[in-house]
Amino acid sequence: MRYREYLRDKLADKIPADAVLPSGFHLVGYVALVHIKNDLMEHAKSLGEATLEFDGRIQSVAVKTGPTVGVERSPSYVVVAGKKETVTTHIEGGIKYKVDPLQLTFSGGNKKERIRMASLVQPDDEVLDMFACVGQFSLPMAKKSKARVHAIEINPLAFGFLVENIQLNSLSGRVTVVLGDCSKLHPINQVDRVVMGYLHDTHRYLRHALQALVEEGGNVHMHIALQPKRLAEISGIISKTCLREGYRPRIRIRTIKEYAPNVQHYVFDIDVKGKG
Repeated sequence: MRYREYLRDKLADKIPADAVLPSGFHLVGYVALVHIKNDLMEHAKSLGEATLEFDGRIQSVAVKTGPTVGVERSPSYVVVAGKKETVTTHIEGGIKYKVDPLQLTFSGGNKKERIRMASLVQPDDEVLDMFACVGQFSLPMAKKSKARVHAIEINPLAFGFLVENIQLNSLSGRVTVVLGDCSKLHPINQVDRVVMGYLHDTHRYLRHALQALVEEGGNVHMHIALQPKRLAEISGIISKTCLREGYRPRIRIRTIKEYAPNVQHYVFDIDVKGKG
């Protein structure tokens, strides 16, 4: 039975018949993250307890209470059923990620992009991950391609998990880490590829990504959340920024997923050539 149908049947005597129930949940390790409408919040505990019974892997259920906020990308969830301890180990593509999904964002909607990035990187590449979090991009790139990865993270909590995850996956020799602001601590003219896995005004960091590239040029993958009507505007800003830094850009745009109503999560794949 599908999750929504299961909830409808299980909670028939507790919720209104016309209530809009969630169609699914995001499972990070043993923690199920559920998005529900505001009018269902009073039934969150019952929904959480039903969710525990729906899937044997689940030990904690949390519902979203607000948006992800700040440069440290802090999500807003509250546990409504099961274990209160939400530090868990999530396994994806053979890689282990220790994370607390109630305090740090780990998006299931980005899984295909993590796989894609690992397939693009070449064994002799040097890569900069500017917003590394717990290693969602750094670890697959280092493990699958055997590239050398420079990972920068500003959030001390995420950084602690990142260090643990590098050891957990035996990647200490391939991933170097820095705690701090990537706009100030990035390498200069050293890497072949840059991943910018941040969604809010990411173009403001682009010049720092370009400064990290080798002079001959390379590739930048800039994630950003935008209204579709702003695509041309941001493309223009990217072109101007590249030209100011001495690079000639070629820009391709890909849609990852819907981020919010009328807002999409895009990736700008920016291939740049050096001067001359």
